[in-house]
Amino acid sequence: MNRNMRRASERNGIRLQRQEWNAFEDITRDAIERHRLLSPGSTFKPDVVWQNHRYIVQAFWGRKILGMPTTKLMIRRSDAEPIYSWPDLQRIKNEIYGPEAVAIQMFPAMSGLVDDANLYWLWVLEGER
Repeated sequence: MNRNMRRASERNGIRLQRQEWNAFEDITRDAIERHRLLSPGSTFKPDVVWQNHRYIVQAFWGRKILGMPTTKLMIRRSDAEPIYSWPDLQRIKNEIYGPEAVAIQMFPAMSGLVDDANLYWLWVLEGER
């Protein structure tokens, strides 16, 4: 992504953040196609991508954490700013997986820390939905 594209994306994210919370919609096909065009040869491919005005959520099915089957969710704000709201993360989990789903957030050892962007990860426990 070149500088002009990144700036346009940031401006659009800021505009979206000002709008009211709306329902998540499945944008998987468009997101994967956009990623393919911007990063040819990349093997990165989420199973599902949802977006509303404020957040983008990517799901990766069939993952494990601590030996438990999970769906790994990558969450980021549309304007790429940090997420400071625990209620927003809870609401995202509830809207996508339901209020009775159980999700965990993990804070890794410093030796395993990857902190390149304001991305947040939740693991939805498969047996708890």
